[in-house]
Amino acid sequence: MTDRGGSAALWCCVGAGFATLVDSAVIAYAAPAVTAGLAGSASDVQWFLASYSLTFGLGLVPAGRLGDAYGRRGLLLAGLALFLLGALLSAAAPGIALLVGGRLVQGLGAGFISAQVLGLIQDRYAGSGRVRALGAYTAAGAAAAVAGPILAGAALLALPPELAWRAILLLPAPFIAATMWVAWRRLPGDAAPAVTRVSLDLPGIALLGALVVVVTLPAVEPGLPASALPALAGAVVGLGLGLVWWERRYRASGRMPLFAPPLMRSTGFLAGNLVALLWFGSLLASTTAATIYLLQELGVPALALALILLPSALARMIAARFSSRVFTRLGPSAVTFAVGAEAAGLGVLALATTALGGWAFASVLAAVQTALGVCSGLGEPAIRAVTLGHAPRGMSGVAASFLQLTQRLAATFMVALATGLLLADGVSAPSLRDVLLLCGALTAASALASGLPAFRARSSAR
Repeated sequence: MTDRGGSAALWCCVGAGFATLVDSAVIAYAAPAVTAGLAGSASDVQWFLASYSLTFGLGLVPAGRLGDAYGRRGLLLAGLALFLLGALLSAAAPGIALLVGGRLVQGLGAGFISAQVLGLIQDRYAGSGRVRALGAYTAAGAAAAVAGPILAGAALLALPPELAWRAILLLPAPFIAATMWVAWRRLPGDAAPAVTRVSLDLPGIALLGALVVVVTLPAVEPGLPASALPALAGAVVGLGLGLVWWERRYRASGRMPLFAPPLMRSTGFLAGNLVALLWFGSLLASTTAATIYLLQELGVPALALALILLPSALARMIAARFSSRVFTRLGPSAVTFAVGAEAAGLGVLALATTALGGWAFASVLAAVQTALGVCSGLGEPAIRAVTLGHAPRGMSGVAASFLQLTQRLAATFMVALATGLLLADGVSAPSLRDVLLLCGALTAASALASGLPAFRARSSAR
């Protein structure tokens, strides 16, 4: 893009993506130090790791709709400010409750940011150009995966544990501040609102959030008494029926519900969400579990772990640069091949946990993660491009936000489940193997879902 506004928009997308994904890349490094510094229990750590994704997902849809109606610059700046505030609150938290509260604020800000970033890409790009722009966004995430762990490892090495985890939580702050400056100074102002009233469906969002929390509770609190399970099951059914009832009522009133009918009628869009949901949740959960295992069980120094995973991040960054070419040649089949290979890689890692230990396992992890990085760099832009290509015209922000919503709610549940399995009886090789087998099976299901005719049908992404 050669125009001033387009160049600024691209830099804002890349900068915001890098800043928010630095946080995702380093958060697992802080978990052991948080546990020790704040005397947190296993469930405390699970909420610390999963809470961010919850509000991230729930903030996406209203932020996307507001961006479609009122423009993206103001909402992007608001999201960046919320994210920065959440980081500051988390880093200064004296206890677990305020730490999780700060992460909830930070996640909400990330949801506002992501909705505007993906909306800007949807607004300004189409076809292979959109895949290239999404590839740049993926490359920013890969760069964050390179820089974040190295910075986190250096913080853990140089600082006392009680300060190190706080420094890790502040790592995204300077990048957020720089992106705010670019957006404030260079991004064109928002046009006059296209509408005077926007349907946000906040009750629907609240019901969905409550449903996700209740479904996640057994994974976070595996020690719940058996007598509590029927009550939880009843709550799930009640919240589910309540959500369906409310969505129908909201739609009957002439407003746009959370589950927007034009999107729900697009079988290709729904299939793409299924692919992304299974893939993203499993990938994030497996990476989080492996990081905690290496840090706590094998005692790998944080900086050494960052260097072990460095080739994977570099491979993802390089592969993302070629994602457009691969997608142009293979179309949706690029998703099937990439995600299927990732499922196989997770299976190999699961076998390695039973046969290898110590640095031998770390070496195999480095090799397999490098291959997974290539697959992720090639597959992620294609998943987004195909899925969003099935969205109806005029719903760019809503579609992008809903796609992210499904991914983030899946991450909330999967990270809580994976860390629950890993920490239930103490971190061990068998518990990591179980996590990797589960994540591998769900990733394989994602690859199978990418073969559905609805997903592979011709869309504007081709």
